[in-house]
Amino acid sequence: MLIDVSYFTEGPRHIQNASLGKLPNADAEAVNATIKAYIRHWQRRFLNGVLTVAYAGVVDNYLKLIDKDPETEPEADADMVIEQLREPFANFVFFKILRDANTQPTVTGLVRLKCANEYVAPLRRQVSAWNEMVDLIRDFHVWARAEGYSSWLGKETDFLTKINPLNL
Repeated sequence: MLIDVSYFTEGPRHIQNASLGKLPNADAEAVNATIKAYIRHWQRRFLNGVLTVAYAGVVDNYLKLIDKDPETEPEADADMVIEQLREPFANFVFFKILRDANTQPTVTGLVRLKCANEYVAPLRRQVSAWNEMVDLIRDFHVWARAEGYSSWLGKETDFLTKINPLNL
């Protein structure tokens, strides 16, 4: 995988009960499993949006090989691109998690999850995460052009467009 749970254990992307190493309780196990599921689900879509479809496939397949066999022969070009995309992808995943955070689908519709804490709208955090991702992808474009990876860059503009809380 492009990233792991460690990107959500501290700092602005901290998710309650996300943990590394020994899992102290069932909540931590559930949180970690959910984060990993989001990473798996969104990884290829993110790569397709940032890279050309061909290079997205190369990177995604390489990451899957590494997951299956950590002794996979390193590919210098893919490794350099992967390193540049980790932080923006973490923000993208965080944005998606925040979007889905306090509801759960059932056969009769969406239900609001109950919690001992008071819920607040995640909109401002989502906007912040998205806009930071955009800045990091713009930085990636500058890096890619300077390092000779221009041919890797996709044409998708959504990943380069900032948003605001008013959806304007």
